[in-house]
Amino acid sequence: MARTSPTEVTGYRNDGVGTAVALVNAVTADAGDPSPEALGALLASYNFKVDGPVSDDEAEALRRWARRLRPVFAETDEARAIDLLNGVMAEVPMHPHVSDHGEGPHLHYGPPGAVLVDRVRANTAVGLAFVICDHGASRLGVCLDAACERVYADVSRGPRRRYCSKTCLNRNTVAAYRARRASAPA
Repeated sequence: MARTSPTEVTGYRNDGVGTAVALVNAVTADAGDPSPEALGALLASYNFKVDGPVSDDEAEALRRWARRLRPVFAETDEARAIDLLNGVMAEVPMHPHVSDHGEGPHLHYGPPGAVLVDRVRANTAVGLAFVICDHGASRLGVCLDAACERVYADVSRGPRRRYCSKTCLNRNTVAAYRARRASAPA
């Protein structure tokens, strides 16, 4: 059965897959906001423990990480996507362990005491690995809307997504309908 909940995908209290998508979009898409303040808010919204403001150095490391992850989403060949993700994971200090710090036992992927950037890197890498292993690399992608650069991860049970949002899907559906009507004989 396909997994649908972020915590079911990674077994962790935050959503590594959603974090990867949001981080890549914040850093690499035109409408994104890669400022330290925005990145701190983004990580907090995905339940990362962010102690104080994200520093300029942390923000730059997160931006580099997002740029490293983007090719995994853009790759259409599954074997190549796996190679890219394995290369990314090889860069990440990982030490999976069970932790219980008041939230019930759960897995941490980074080493005990890991800094914020390393926790983000470990969790996003593992989250993407779970998507590829459970659903296939075709469930990661870049929006098909020609005017959009955003990435997505589809962990739904339904048919495979091809757009980052319903807004992009609807815009393209309406445009295709109008093009068909315009080319139909009168």
